[in-house]
Amino acid sequence: MRKITLILTILMIASVILSACGGGGENLLDVIKERGYLVVSTDPNYEPQSFLDPAATRAEGTVCPEDMLTYGVMKGFDVDVAKAVADGLGVEVCFATPEWDVITAGNWADRWDISIGSMTITKTRQGALDFAHPYYYTPAQFGAASDSGYSSLDDLEGETVCVATATTYLDWFNGELTIPDESILSQPPSNVTLVELPTDQECAQAIAAGRPEFSVYLTSDTVINSNIAGGLDVVKLGPVVFIEELAPAIDKNSSYDTTAFTEAVSNVIEGLHANGTLSSLSMQWFEVDLTKDPR
Repeated sequence: MRKITLILTILMIASVILSACGGGGENLLDVIKERGYLVVSTDPNYEPQSFLDPAATRAEGTVCPEDMLTYGVMKGFDVDVAKAVADGLGVEVCFATPEWDVITAGNWADRWDISIGSMTITKTRQGALDFAHPYYYTPAQFGAASDSGYSSLDDLEGETVCVATATTYLDWFNGELTIPDESILSQPPSNVTLVELPTDQECAQAIAAGRPEFSVYLTSDTVINSNIAGGLDVVKLGPVVFIEELAPAIDKNSSYDTTAFTEAVSNVIEGLHANGTLSSLSMQWFEVDLTKDPR
């Protein structure tokens, strides 16, 4: 009886260890290849990184489940990177669009396989997520309505700033941004009132709608460039405040063994760097190569 009890105890401990290490069941890479598609979570309102094309139709002959979006319906830099990763794995890409705070929290319950959605690697997120090799780097930048009257970051003291929920921009304001010190180039203005919206683009869209409580937002430099190109009457305010290292993320609490999958994605990303694909996509969507580490 004691031997049986000891064996059961050992099995229970092993189960807990496997769970803590992110699964321990089937190999996720094998599962993805067998079913023929990779499920990527990304943002449907984050142009030019990722956005919905309302004029597009669902891809013909797709193996993507009906409740997921296909390539073409989703467009943007992240979308093209996701397709290139799926191509490298030999499968089709499909898209899920959960809220950003749900993605960054981990515990995805296997509803999607990976996030390729411009996620910054932080120590905090590494508690819940594993990261593959980075695929690009972006500067964090303030944008302001052209008629706001602000000319420097000092002007923002005591003012209201819009940020997206569960982002590195919010963490920077709150002193909780866990990226390398050399990547943080400036400290936040004091006594700022933060207004949170679900995505960065909703901050810009609130400015475009003329909502008086919105005139300044913090986001990626690439988003502000896209806003200006799209006709939004905003300007960049102040210097770059930090540099973000962006990479695909995988849930540590997947019920599958994600080790081989994470390694395979990293290998694909490294190949896309080496053959110039990522540089070309960056030039296409941003008109600048953001795939080289600037630090």
